[in-house]
Amino acid sequence: MKAKLILLTMGIFSFFGCSNKTELTKTEESIITKLNFDKSLVLELKAETTKNIFQLPAIDSDTGEELDKETFEGIYSESNEKDAEKLVRKLKQKFKEKGYLIFYLEGLNGKKNIGIIKGIDELDILRYRKTDGINYDLESEDVLKKISEWNTKFGVKIIGCNQDYIQIEFDKLPQNMEEFAKEVYAFCPDSVDQGVGDIKSLEEYIKQDKGIWLWWD
Repeated sequence: MKAKLILLTMGIFSFFGCSNKTELTKTEESIITKLNFDKSLVLELKAETTKNIFQLPAIDSDTGEELDKETFEGIYSESNEKDAEKLVRKLKQKFKEKGYLIFYLEGLNGKKNIGIIKGIDELDILRYRKTDGINYDLESEDVLKKISEWNTKFGVKIIGCNQDYIQIEFDKLPQNMEEFAKEVYAFCPDSVDQGVGDIKSLEEYIKQDKGIWLWWD
């Protein structure tokens, strides 16, 4: 009898402990009210990350760096290297059907964060983050232009991005993979030179992943 009572007590504490992790704080309620965000989606994100919700920082148009005193109309919650990509893939379609774009990004906190902004155009994620390849003389507009071309041809989903990298998933793969791999290499040499090592391996990587991870180191 005593053992059953202990288990029941532990269960009650466990229930309320889990519940607190998925309730919104007053600050979080204020943020989503101001942004007019779907509360159910925000609660779902918080339930997945078990971390607090914050407003996304604005991005400097000239430097591409986060501004710690200005905000953007979106939210984020802290995740980690292991779970971020998996979580974005899990929620991507559901959130998009409701008019929201979910993606991972790295923040000033040094963590991989899960961001959400309103919209259905995947390129809006890059417009927000202003990803560039400045080490290869690529401005954010140049990166956006190329990804836009691929979006028209193949359809793209932005899984994650930061100031100098993007992870993309394609809706369909290019028919001429050899030519496409050469195009990727010309656009992002680090995908080979600091990545898979040669064009043939890049082809295989794109086929296997049904996407590409681009960075300009």
